[in-house]
This record gives sequence, structure tokens and C-alpha cells, in this order.
Amino acid sequence: MPRVVISGYFGLGNAGDEAVLAATVAMLRARLPGVEPVALTADPLTTNALHGIAGVPRMAPRRLLAALRGADLLLSGGGSLLQDATSLRSLLYYLAVLAVAQRVGCRTMVFAQGIGPLRRPVSRRLVRRVVDRVEAVTVRDEASAALLREVGVRRPPIEVTADPVFALAPVEAPIAPPPGRPRIAVALRPWPGAEGAAQAVAAALPAGASVQIWPLHLPYDLPVARELASRLPAARLIDVPLRPAQWIGLARTVDVVVAARLHALIFAAVAGVAAVAIDYDPKVAALRERLGLPDGGPLTTLDPKRLAAAIGAAKPPALEGVAALADAARRNVEIAASLLPAA
Repeated sequence: MPRVVISGYFGLGNAGDEAVLAATVAMLRARLPGVEPVALTADPLTTNALHGIAGVPRMAPRRLLAALRGADLLLSGGGSLLQDATSLRSLLYYLAVLAVAQRVGCRTMVFAQGIGPLRRPVSRRLVRRVVDRVEAVTVRDEASAALLREVGVRRPPIEVTADPVFALAPVEAPIAPPPGRPRIAVALRPWPGAEGAAQAVAAALPAGASVQIWPLHLPYDLPVARELASRLPAARLIDVPLRPAQWIGLARTVDVVVAARLHALIFAAVAGVAAVAIDYDPKVAALRERLGLPDGGPLTTLDPKRLAAAIGAAKPPALEGVAALADAARRNVEIAASLLPAA
């Protein structure tokens, strides 16, 4: 029975990262019956309840080491793990997990990651040194592949695939559809310099719209979500816990998703509904271009008129394009399976 350890930002209340883990586990089980996925997580009990897999405390060195020694493969990702915008400490942690796995003889793969930004020279050197030693690399966009090549990664082939969540099957959410039309979901996040975002979004929404507000990273997104709710008294704030696939089911109940959260845009695409991207990070711009989404403008300088025009122009994604991205997401697991002894 192959054992696969998955390293990511799990057990920390981020619906997007939990959706990545849910999709990865589902694809592994479909491709490799009998596989034993194990997640490195901040909350093993919640991870077990959400995903039905074992969780190892991500900051407990001895238990982490034991998990890696007993594993056949480490998947680092998905998500945006190899970046130093959050902090250098975060980057060092994820690189250290890869390096320790390599040291104890566990095969390693950079799995469906969005790479960067890498602003510090030391970050670039360390990423090159560690990633050059993995067995395989997949990234979710061309910009990530280009950045790895730019910092000097040469040995493993770099394949552009797609975020695992494109392959996640929707599940109906236990929330009634919003009344009236148009039905619009808004997912905002706090960001330096974006203190006026809620006000701009409220001004951009069409009169009479039925609005849901999605704080996808609890409790981190709640302050901006509550500010938006205070400006839209009839809006519904979705602050109840949902399983990852239920966010896609919830997206099916609206007409447009307006988001400064990458995975809110992916939830919309998988659900087949229109979306408007609010840029705050290169990963959002990369996804917007790949899906052909309207550009709502940068989060830090949102213009209500521009955003309103983008909402008015939003259309559901092309089904064949989303299907191609789902196939690309499954490609991640095909490559992972090829690294396992039983594959």
C-alpha cells in the first residue's frame, strides 16, 4: 500500500487550500486504490473530519520526520507554497520539508504549485537548490514555470498542469439560493493598501442584486466581509463551515462570482458560472488570462465604474476550457503515480 504525504497550508481555515487537499486525495484514491494519503496539517482532527485521512502536526519535528521516513512520496502542494511574499519563514518551512524528505530517502514532487513571488536573492538560491533535487515538478500556470527556469531550476522537467480543484466534483451546499436576480457572490480578502475595497465593491454592484459574501479564509477574511455586509444590509454573509466541494455547489446557485480570492474564481469555473477577477497577486492575473475572465481591476485601487462594467460583461466559462483544465489537474496525479513503486 503506497503512502503519500501531502505538504501544504492545511488545517488553517482556508477553503481554497482545503479544496486543494480534497481534490488531491480524491484523485489519488481514484488512480491508486489502497493509497494511504497523510497530510501535514495544523489541525489533525479537523483534517481527519474533513478529508477522512490521517493528519500529522506540521510543526512537530519528530512526528513529521517519522511520517516522511514511512512514506513512499512527498507531494509539496498545491497552493502557493514556494513564495516569500507571505514571509521568508514560510518559504523556509516548505523547502525544509522537501529537503528532509530527500535526506531520508522519500521521493519528492512539487505538485501543482503556483510559484512566487521570490523577491529575495536567498529565496531564489534556496528554491533552485531544493527543487533541482525533486523527482518531478508540476505548476499551475506558465508564469510559475518561467519563474522556476529564471531562478535556475534545470534538472526535473517542469510541466504546466492546473490547480487540483478543477477536478473536484461539486456537492450541494446546505444553503438556500439567494432570492431575486442577479445573484452575485463576493469574496474579498484583506490586503495592504486595499482598505477601500469593500466600499468600491458595494458601489459597483447592480441595484437590486441578491448578494452573498464569502469569507473563504476564516477568521482572516471576516473583517472585510463584515465591512461589506454593513454596506449591503440585505446581503447574506456565509460564515457557516462548508466542506470544500460544497463551495462549488454554492457557486452553482449564483449568476456571477466577484472575487479577490483565487479559489473563489476556480469554484465559479467548475460550477460553470460567470466570474470577475479582482487582481492582488500574479496568480490571479494568470488564472484570469487562462480562463478569459473580465478584469475587475487591482484590489488596491478598485474603480467602481470599471468593476461594474466587468460584472455586466461577465459570462459563464467555455465548458471545453474548464474540462481541459480538469484533465490537466488529473495529470498531476498521473505524474505522482509514476513515482510510486506500485505504479
